[in-house]
Amino acid sequence: MKICTLFNGRSGGAQAIGPQVQKLAERDGHCWIAIDQLSGDDELIEVVKAEAPDRVILVGGDGTISRSLSVLSSPSDLQFGIVPTGTGNDLARSLDIPLGNVEAAWNLATQGTAHAMDILETSIDQPKLLMNAVTAGIGGVVAEEIQSETKETYGALAYWFSALSVLSDPPTFRIRLKLDQDRVIEEEAYAFCVANGRCAGGGFVIAPNAQLDDGKIHVTVLPVLSTVELFESGINFVLTNEDAEQRIVAYDAREVEFEASPEIPCSLDGEKGTFAAMKFRIVPGARMVVGGPNAAFGGSAQT
Repeated sequence: MKICTLFNGRSGGAQAIGPQVQKLAERDGHCWIAIDQLSGDDELIEVVKAEAPDRVILVGGDGTISRSLSVLSSPSDLQFGIVPTGTGNDLARSLDIPLGNVEAAWNLATQGTAHAMDILETSIDQPKLLMNAVTAGIGGVVAEEIQSETKETYGALAYWFSALSVLSDPPTFRIRLKLDQDRVIEEEAYAFCVANGRCAGGGFVIAPNAQLDDGKIHVTVLPVLSTVELFESGINFVLTNEDAEQRIVAYDAREVEFEASPEIPCSLDGEKGTFAAMKFRIVPGARMVVGGPNAAFGGSAQT
């Protein structure tokens, strides 16, 4: 199997982890491409095409992984492994990739089994394709407030430091969700999440029953609550992955459309933006991605 490694030197943990991964790539005789030194997506496509690998190892954070998986769509049977070096590493968590053990993550990425993974297609141009999740409302505000120096100092804890400041006076939004053209949900909400994977915001399990190959979009809504209800629901959800008296509501769909008033801040696989409306649809089995033994896959695997 011919393997090519893509490395983003600008990801959160790149400086600490990059040299170790490069040594592993050199040890195993795999090519090494620093994608942060390329001019853009077109050059990335050409470089990988010239190498013609069977498997591409993505070394970076959620943004790097999402972008690379979006851009590298050909050939359809191209396989991807992941060595996470970011702040949140949310897709890596759903894929059961070891965090904090670079060699174990590398061994899984190069030797593990590839599965057909769904992706999310959006109604906007950038980003057009998403691998993990969109967090809107509180999640989007948190993403806006996290500064790069905070990420470097606190890592994944940066999400929670920022979340606490937002939750002291959470903004509210009027949202309208249309699911599969036949279900409509309208309510005042603090936040919602449109997810393919299970985690968002640096390890918060927002869609505990999601499978990366179930052909479904998982939508979680946090409606407006009293301060006591808000923290009770949040604590219960984090600790038990269960809804506190069904206050946090979850839905499944193949297509999702939202409208929000006022415009709602969003984090789309780490990319920030503010939107009044957007559409999503699930694209089943669109990428072949390596997962660990407890990865969120329910179907059959391919090697």
